[in-house]
Amino acid sequence: MQRIPRLLLIIDGMGDRPIIELGDKTPLQAANLPVLDRLAQEGQCGIADPVKRGIVATTVLGTLAILGYDPLKFSIARGVIEAHGSGLKIMPGDVAFRGNWATLDGQGKIVDRRAGRIREGTKELSSSLCGIKVEDVSVDVGAGTEHRVAVVIRGTGLGDCLSGSDPGDHFHSGIKPLKPAALGEKDEKSIRTAKLLNLFELEAKNNLALHPVNLERKSKNLLPANAILTREPGQVHTFPKLKRPSGLGLSGICVTGDDTICGIARVTGMNVCKTPEMTANLDTDLNKKFELAAKLLTEHGVVVLHVKGCDIAAHNREAVKKRDFLERIDAELGRFLDKWHGKLRLCITADHMTWSKEGVHTDDPVLVLLHGRGIRPDSVRGFDEI
Repeated sequence: MQRIPRLLLIIDGMGDRPIIELGDKTPLQAANLPVLDRLAQEGQCGIADPVKRGIVATTVLGTLAILGYDPLKFSIARGVIEAHGSGLKIMPGDVAFRGNWATLDGQGKIVDRRAGRIREGTKELSSSLCGIKVEDVSVDVGAGTEHRVAVVIRGTGLGDCLSGSDPGDHFHSGIKPLKPAALGEKDEKSIRTAKLLNLFELEAKNNLALHPVNLERKSKNLLPANAILTREPGQVHTFPKLKRPSGLGLSGICVTGDDTICGIARVTGMNVCKTPEMTANLDTDLNKKFELAAKLLTEHGVVVLHVKGCDIAAHNREAVKKRDFLERIDAELGRFLDKWHGKLRLCITADHMTWSKEGVHTDDPVLVLLHGRGIRPDSVRGFDEI
């Protein structure tokens, strides 16, 4: 049986709600999308709840659902995902945290949870903290996408039932980081881990204060990344790999510039293809991504192509930029399809909706478009939330 290549295009945070500056249209409705509209006319469209109706999907839960996992049954701690995505190895007993590079003022109060969305110098910052000894454990730090960072505490007698130092997206400016604390009064392992994490974060602040990267940022009037804020701890566990139907010869690879998606791919058994041009932001090289996807489709049964920019624009409350980025995706998808010769099955969807007015994920269902050989057209005439 001849294999039909399959392309799964995940447009992170693609859907939205009507926005005033777009004439009470969503970015999808306001954008000029001739290619996506044509695919919608030729294929089948629908909507789906990534997790469950009424539950707001995270990137991890939504992506796991797309890949065929029950996200409520096979949930993975975000710290473990970020550690895998940043290239850190996690051994049984280690505790991994998701974190941000952050900016604190002279009184230790938070100025910016994302250090001005720092993008350069994070590998040098993380390298300076790797291998720090805290009592009888060691700590490794891995740079993630932009301001994201992974922290892994290695040792014995550790637990992951604790809170970190990050007050979260809705923090009030001028407060100090939270003090890591165990969630249970009698959980000695997590109590010990919270103490070690607190000591590490204090040591990290001391090391980062005079780091050359931060001194240079300050000289350019940029916010220094002089602290790490942590959250969402987890420990490694066995995760079921994707089961492939026998005889179909399917093998999957993921093309992404986002380290969180890299982590999900690696945990679920997929290979990852990432190049420096893939920034996981609005300036990512979409042409390069689609060119790589075309090449990999000749070698693999399934290619997962992940594009992050829409989610970034929506989190920044920039609906116009989200609309414009969707038009860029549409144009590059059109160029890809014009060059593709042969059969192809295509699925286009999102991990969650991101509302540009408030900059947050919502529990709205996501769009799904199926196109290709054997897929009958339905009555839908355009690609948007309606």
